Amino acid sequence: MAGLLQTWRTFLKGGLSEGEAITFIDRLKSASGKRVFFDGVDAAFKEMENSPVPIDWDGERLLSGILIKKKRHDRFSFGRKKIVRFCCSGLVASLFLCGVFLVGGTRSFVQSSHSPEPMAEPEIIVKYNPKGKRTKILLPDSSWVFLNADSYLSYERGFENGRVVRLVGEAFFEVAKDSLRPFQVITGRLQTTALGTSFNVTAYADGQGMQVTLATGKVIVEDQVLNQDQILAPGEATKVGAALTNLQKIKTDPVVASSWKDGVLQFDRLPFSEMVLLLERWYGVQIHGPAVWPDHLCSGTFRKNEYLSNVLKALGHSIGFTYSIHGKNVQLVIKP
Repeated sequence: MAGLLQTWRTFLKGGLSEGEAITFIDRLKSASGKRVFFDGVDAAFKEMENSPVPIDWDGERLLSGILIKKKRHDRFSFGRKKIVRFCCSGLVASLFLCGVFLVGGTRSFVQSSHSPEPMAEPEIIVKYNPKGKRTKILLPDSSWVFLNADSYLSYERGFENGRVVRLVGEAFFEVAKDSLRPFQVITGRLQTTALGTSFNVTAYADGQGMQVTLATGKVIVEDQVLNQDQILAPGEATKVGAALTNLQKIKTDPVVASSWKDGVLQFDRLPFSEMVLLLERWYGVQIHGPAVWPDHLCSGTFRKNEYLSNVLKALGHSIGFTYSIHGKNVQLVIKP
């Protein structure tokens, strides 16, 4: 059998002359050749079945493993066990190729006159909320996404190529557990990887930076520009902005960070300019004022579905400004 398998390898590499190839194929068609062929198939399958594979997964250990692999290899590299399995599969495929000769009785390859049909591009689902609107979305893997106002979310229908979503804006994720398929959120330079957990991601395209806040479980946050990563625990957040040269890990209250999904407007020591952007998204309005907003820090908690006029009245009293509302336009006048 060893001699026949060696000849088979030489044949597949094109190392046999025409006469030697014909002799080899005729030998495979004989009774003894068929026995050797099927014994080779059995041996290949046994080799593949005996290849060790992990049978148990621990969520936290898997997240750490993902991080280690990303540090050691390129994103598209294969692990050693996968290479072994690929080689075994190649052996079976090659033996099957010989079986085509054996069963069909032909002495030459016949090129198909039909070109393979191009693979269909995966369908991309895009969800968008305009300013003033928030929605709840069920993903193909039974994960839930709370999508904030002025936000885009996109993903492949059916998650055929993995649980990957892309976000511009803000969303809160409640990820369904699946230890074999990590859940990834891509927001520009940041990539957040989770298994079964819940977290908030803020990544608006307004130059205010990005932040990932963890509520439950664990996540890995990777910055593709800084080539840095962090593992977050509940109550921790990581943020990055144009002025930051490192991923910054901070302690935070995840309830405050995600209160928006329950319709509660809440912010703590938020710069005035960012508060203006927040109110514009929340209520779907345009706020006008001085060329440069004052350097005040704003804090407040407002009940669900609070009127914009009540919010502006409370903030104006504490900070010092008057306002007027004309449809979707709001004018602020800062007191001297």
